[in-house]
Amino acid sequence: MVPASARSILAAAMLASLPAAVLADDASLLRKLNEPVLRVTEANRSWQPLFEAIAAMTPPPSPVGPTFNQTTIWTGMTDWSAVSEWAAANPAAGSAMKEVQDRLVLGLPYGESAVPEALRAAGLCTRISVTPDARITEFPYLDGIETLAAWTTAEMYRLCEAGEFDDAFSLGIALVKVLRQIADRQMLVEKTFAMERMCEALSVQRDLMWGYLDRVPAETFQRLGVKEYPFLRPTDSERLKRLEMPEGDRFVAEAVISLGFDDNGQPVSDRFEEIFAEIQASKRPLTRFGAAKRWQAIAAVHGSLDASTSKLDNIYDDWWRRWRMRQYDAMQDLATELSRTNEVRYAAVVLSILDIQSLFALRNQLICEINGTVLSAGICGYRRTFNVWPDMPAKYYAVFAPKRFDFDPYDKQYGSLLFRYLGSDRKPIDTPYGRVWATGCVVYARGGDNADDGFTDHDPAGKIGDLVLWPPVRALAREEGLLP
Repeated sequence: MVPASARSILAAAMLASLPAAVLADDASLLRKLNEPVLRVTEANRSWQPLFEAIAAMTPPPSPVGPTFNQTTIWTGMTDWSAVSEWAAANPAAGSAMKEVQDRLVLGLPYGESAVPEALRAAGLCTRISVTPDARITEFPYLDGIETLAAWTTAEMYRLCEAGEFDDAFSLGIALVKVLRQIADRQMLVEKTFAMERMCEALSVQRDLMWGYLDRVPAETFQRLGVKEYPFLRPTDSERLKRLEMPEGDRFVAEAVISLGFDDNGQPVSDRFEEIFAEIQASKRPLTRFGAAKRWQAIAAVHGSLDASTSKLDNIYDDWWRRWRMRQYDAMQDLATELSRTNEVRYAAVVLSILDIQSLFALRNQLICEINGTVLSAGICGYRRTFNVWPDMPAKYYAVFAPKRFDFDPYDKQYGSLLFRYLGSDRKPIDTPYGRVWATGCVVYARGGDNADDGFTDHDPAGKIGDLVLWPPVRALAREEGLLP
């Protein structure tokens, strides 16, 4: 879990006073950020009814955070009765999610002033400002979404305990669809948050499939595998080709960089020292004194404002091309424009931008989570129909899950996820929770090393070892007493 304070990118990094002539135009910055939103009609934006429902929710029994969130809530937890009561007390939250789940965008305007006062008071807004006094990019509304995700897990378990499985999974689908809308937001923090929470939510729903396997009707699993999970967003595919790359941070970087130059587009030594030394020191406070001297020297050799803006554009254009390529296109192995950038001549650019390279790995993880959840629903549908585990993927294709979602983004040959039928055997899997034992059949991805490591080591992020998707390892860890 990422604490709220960490969701600010150089939030409120204090800069020294500068002449009014070099004030960044916040209105212009917000216009650039909001331009895509303004193309969408109000009827196709989700944020207002959703946020009004979040603001009206009763407080959870524990603060949402590392020990109380969508991945830690389940019927065996301490104080489940209080969590269940909280879930039952807030049906309007579920109704709002279902109402907006198929809208085109979240559509939340950037900037506090665009949001009604009641929602601002509840922190359901964004704060974007670049001036000589502060650089602020904050997204407090994500805390509200975090609470909504925790509530959804609690309500899904409560409904499953009551035997209302269709309602439970419909609610889970609605949450993932809302998160998918947030995943197309323009800022890196928002996109990272949404993609990570989608991964978590889908893993939670596989936990529920496992825990209630013998009670959920085959028809429910079939609906989930064929009609619901494959269409979280109609334009998506098994490769998430329509997932947008964040570019809003580029506009913020442009505004920050422009503060260091005069009206002729030339670096100003004092401004470089005041602005960029302070930003550097906000990351590494002990470097403050040395940073001031360094930035004064850099100003003498730094590129012009036009050259710096052009370099910024080139860096984002390079990322844009890579984002749209296949995972293992030869260009992906070439040095990025950012890595080739002269760190002195374009020091202000390098300091001001956010490296989105981590999103490439996160996108692969999310593809696995979506595809693995589709196939897991198919496996469960087959199991409930025939009372045996499938011994090959072909047996649950088409009727219980679309074959095209059997895709592994970590396979350099662009092939399928890996499947192992265990029969009556039990196989160990080493996980962050400890060793668990798999039975029936296993579906897993190759992970970041692009190799089949035999699913013996599970890494939820897919970086080291394999990424086991079925059976859900967290549910196994709970059954085996490794988790509270």
